Amino acid sequence: MLNRRTFVKSVFGGVFASTALTSLHGLAWAHRQKQALSTIEWNARTNILEITHDLHAHDAEQVLAKLGLITSPDLTNLRARARLALYVKEHFRLSTLDGQAIDLTILGAETDATYAHVYMQAELAEQPTGLLITNTMLQDVFVDQINQVNVTITDILQSVVFVAGDMQKKILA
Repeated sequence: MLNRRTFVKSVFGGVFASTALTSLHGLAWAHRQKQALSTIEWNARTNILEITHDLHAHDAEQVLAKLGLITSPDLTNLRARARLALYVKEHFRLSTLDGQAIDLTILGAETDATYAHVYMQAELAEQPTGLLITNTMLQDVFVDQINQVNVTITDILQSVVFVAGDMQKKILA
C-alpha cells in the first residue's frame, strides 16, 4: 500500500534519478571543440619562418572527405596526407606588412593517434617586422572551427585566433 511518506519518497527519488540520468546523458553528448593550432617561429640562424599546423586528425579527415579531396576519411596513406598539406596551403596564408605574399613551402605531413601535423617553411631575406595572417583551415565545413596561431618572431610569443568569417590579422614583431 502506498502511503504519503512512500509516495513522496518515490516521487523525489524518481525526480532525482531522472535528473541524474539527464545530466549523464548530457555528458555523453558533450564533444570537444573543433580547434587547430598553428605555430610560426623565426629561425634567425637560417632566416626561415618555420610553421607547424596541428589539426585533429578526425576533423581533417572529415573535411577532406566532404570536399571530395580524399575518397574516404583516412589520412594513413601518403596521397591523403599530401592532399591535406595542399589544402592547408590554400587556407593558410602569410604576407608581409606591406601586403606582399610570402611563399610557403610544404615540407610534409604526418599523423599520430590524434593529430595530423603539416610542416611548412618560408625563406626570407631578413627577420620580418610583422606578419599578416589568414587562417580558414577546416572552416569551410565546420563553422564552429577555431584556429589559433602562435607567433614567435622575437623572444615574445604572440597569438591570434580565427573563427569563421575572420579576415586577415596582423602580428607585429
